[in-house]
Amino acid sequence: MNTPNEFSGPFLKFGATVAAAAIQQQDLFNTTLGPGDRWADLEQRTLTGADGVLDGVSLLGSFSHVTQTWLWGWANPSFEQTDRAIAPTLRIRDFGTQYGIGEFTTGEPELWGFPAPHQAATTLAIAAGVVLGGHGTWSTAINEGKGAVYLHVDDSRLPTATFDPIATPRLLAAAVSAFPQDHRRVVRGYLKHFKIPYAESPDTLSGKAPDGSTITATFDQYGRLDRTTVEP
Repeated sequence: MNTPNEFSGPFLKFGATVAAAAIQQQDLFNTTLGPGDRWADLEQRTLTGADGVLDGVSLLGSFSHVTQTWLWGWANPSFEQTDRAIAPTLRIRDFGTQYGIGEFTTGEPELWGFPAPHQAATTLAIAAGVVLGGHGTWSTAINEGKGAVYLHVDDSRLPTATFDPIATPRLLAAAVSAFPQDHRRVVRGYLKHFKIPYAESPDTLSGKAPDGSTITATFDQYGRLDRTTVEP
């Protein structure tokens, strides 16, 4: 693990690879659920709102504003690792062990040194959700606002994001903002997610999307994403 003011190299590589597609899926999830109140039942693995009940809920973890630490659900002493809402998340720890991502294997990562600790917790949760392959992450305040809990929702009735040519430039810009260490990795990861073949040159990366449009990402002399265009 690195010092508590930054994520580790292995996590940054993974995050950059999945960021753009994860942001798109999370945006779709948030839009689908809307702003209404919801109630979670971890024993039943459900999330209930005025519009009905969602299944496939797992406890990713929680963030404390007091200690500014993240606590994985599988490391929370209030639960057993065999509990229905905990057991699925052990895949995150296994994934971390396989790929050397210490943030996924440390029970209580410290985030106090980050510029925005709560945002760092959200980044951890959304990235972990990618490992589980579900439809999104839901969060709400707990302990009278002293913390936040993060749940992963994997209900097959929820929509899965598809390639969106109009949203592509915005998604890539947001992803490189969140993971600025390797802009090319961000673009490659997004194209690979949608199985879009691509070619690279010293200053561009381009691919042909399923709808026939051409995506072209250009980079400056420092390897930073300069512009993304999507043309029919």
